[in-house]
Amino acid sequence: MNQSNADLCPVMLFSGKGGVGKTTLAAATAVRLARSGSKVLLMSSDPAHSLSDVFDIQLGAEPIRILDGLDVMEVDAKEMFAGAFGDAAQSMGGFGKLAKMASDTPGIDEFGAIEVLMQALETAYHDVVIMDTAPTGHTLRLLMLPELLDGWFGTLMELRGKIARAGKLLRKVFPGSKADDDFDMSAELSGGRDRVLRLRNLLTDGDKAQIILVTIPEAMSVLETSRTLDMLSKSSMPVGTVLVNQVQPESGDCGHCERRWKIHQRELADMRRRAGTVPVRVVESLPWELRGFDALEKVGNLAWGGDATSN
Repeated sequence: MNQSNADLCPVMLFSGKGGVGKTTLAAATAVRLARSGSKVLLMSSDPAHSLSDVFDIQLGAEPIRILDGLDVMEVDAKEMFAGAFGDAAQSMGGFGKLAKMASDTPGIDEFGAIEVLMQALETAYHDVVIMDTAPTGHTLRLLMLPELLDGWFGTLMELRGKIARAGKLLRKVFPGSKADDDFDMSAELSGGRDRVLRLRNLLTDGDKAQIILVTIPEAMSVLETSRTLDMLSKSSMPVGTVLVNQVQPESGDCGHCERRWKIHQRELADMRRRAGTVPVRVVESLPWELRGFDALEKVGNLAWGGDATSN
């Protein structure tokens, strides 16, 4: 992999509140890496699916090659579940209805994102996997999901023996009942749990996966980013970089611009203080429209080309 910056690593999850430019910076990073020779998969787990707008290309649940070395997709968890259960729903009776209800359950987008991420990592075709996540709260649920799933798998494995014994008892009480005696959930549960454990271990290894927090130099956004840093630190989730986007450049001949520059410098200093040892990078507000691969590559170079600052 031709990776040109120490801040970048094989799995990068871009997070931040809505409207801070998270999707644009994720796309810019992906284009920069692809043009430097890396094989990159860029995916979005945000139901808003802004990646299609950034590239002006209709994306879907299957990766599309939009540039040499760059595949892009938008995870649609509801469609995944509907496709998985749709054909079987008629023959599955009550379980089929339950499965269809599950596809509309809040948080299902995070389940879909985790599954696609695991598939991408197991395939190991790409050098770098970049995920543009939904706004902060969704991202935190996604990051905590492997821990939750591990607990679920463990509980199911504990319950399996009790369920099997109950099934044998029912077959004695109702001798005419049918059961698939050859079906054994142990291997399936054990395999599923192993996959989740591997993902959890990867997401907590700063050399293999990092969270990139995107913010802007405004008080509310800095405060939310600070709270997110604290929560991720308590969960041992590695934050690689804080990207402060849309920073007003200094301009001596524009009074309005100069006032905004002073405000942004104050908030930037506060963000650096709150970030502690986490590197902080600055992306200044640009006077040109961010359209096309060349423009995105320029933004990627602005974000990752210079030195990061940290306390």
